[in-house]
Amino acid sequence: MTKRRPRQQPQPTEGNEWLRRLDRISEVVDAWRRRAENPMSSETGSSLGADSVEGLSVENPVWYSMCISSEHLDFAINAMRATSTMYPSAYMTVARTAFVAAVNAVWVLAPPTRQERRGRALRLRADDLRVQLTSFRDMQIPEGKPEEARTGLLEQLRERQANLQKVATALGVQEDVTKMRFHQTGAIDWVAHHMHGVDDDLLVGATQAIWRSGSAAAHAQYHFGIMRLDRNELVREESGGSIVRLRGDLDNDVGPAIAAATMTLSEAFRLYDLRRVVHARS
Repeated sequence: MTKRRPRQQPQPTEGNEWLRRLDRISEVVDAWRRRAENPMSSETGSSLGADSVEGLSVENPVWYSMCISSEHLDFAINAMRATSTMYPSAYMTVARTAFVAAVNAVWVLAPPTRQERRGRALRLRADDLRVQLTSFRDMQIPEGKPEEARTGLLEQLRERQANLQKVATALGVQEDVTKMRFHQTGAIDWVAHHMHGVDDDLLVGATQAIWRSGSAAAHAQYHFGIMRLDRNELVREESGGSIVRLRGDLDNDVGPAIAAATMTLSEAFRLYDLRRVVHARS
């Protein structure tokens, strides 16, 4: 259950450092959202510009992920301010999407070699096509025009897979693109080590915990609430039973989740800006 308070923007108190942090995060997110409204393509001759090949864009899916991440961060902060309500799991779901999108951008941008970056963009694209094809193929729809429309769409998707296979072959990738899988957890673990170092078990473990916690909230898994019983209000009933009022937790859940997404998106923008311009040689 959630407890609504008057709809006013919460003001930082002396003992709530997370509200101050969210204010600082909000300023950064606002700047990212302005960039999303006025995008600039990579410069001709830049590293990022040279990553893409005919039939496979590296920059476009990366930029899309960065925009999605900043959008969700912006929404979470705006919703908290507008409602003054700390929902038990909804913000964790939104923060999870922001985090995943930022991770995927970093996962593609961070490798030092062009072949690796292209290979990762290829895997993401192949997995996306596979998911689309499976989704439309297994969807139950009426016969007639809807079925004809699906048949045409499936043909388009298979054609795109065939074209992507040609790109894979040209890049020296022998794997069948129709069977390629993108492993989100593996990408998150890789990005955590990239950002925090392989020896920083605390930060790597914290990143993994935030991802798993956000996934539990997003999938409405019961253990998300059960693991937080000691943080929430226990109400005794006259019958002898009890009810737990699950509340949102800014300090232990929402704040760290938003911060993790922001840190990761900041790294994505750093890498993007590093690779999108031509660096003059002296």
